[in-house]
Amino acid sequence: MSDQERDFKRLYMSELVTALVVGSLLYMTSKTNGLGFDLRLYLPCGLLIFIILQNAGYWYYRQQQKSNPGGDYRWVIPTFSHLKQINPFLLVIYPLYLMVLLLFYRPALWSPVNIFGLLLYGFSIVEYFNCYYFSFQLANLKEKASTDLNLEIQNFLNSH
Repeated sequence: MSDQERDFKRLYMSELVTALVVGSLLYMTSKTNGLGFDLRLYLPCGLLIFIILQNAGYWYYRQQQKSNPGGDYRWVIPTFSHLKQINPFLLVIYPLYLMVLLLFYRPALWSPVNIFGLLLYGFSIVEYFNCYYFSFQLANLKEKASTDLNLEIQNFLNSH
């Protein structure tokens, strides 16, 4: 296994672990607060996990490309291109839900659980941009380096 393959494997495994940690946090928060199923947590958390899994899928694809260069991967980038277009619509669902709470059920809006939901939603937005547009790294916040996935999607769209 080459160094690049190991890096890709480390990246997709770290994304999978992150998704597991976020899911565990949701579970523990729901159980300790006695909330059960609460959309104020499940919507932003589900969205964050969905985007993290997309990122994990991309790094897994890159690792597979290196370890099995003769594989048929023609379907992967078109799938990510569609996901890139669907995600903004998914990102709108949570703010719409909060607006419904604001209009029809204000006491539910001013709950501490919403702070955690908004935090998860903020991470979802950052993760979406980190996956599909720019690579956010603490070392180079001023540099806006396009992600590999963004470049591959642009190349795919330009060739079709």
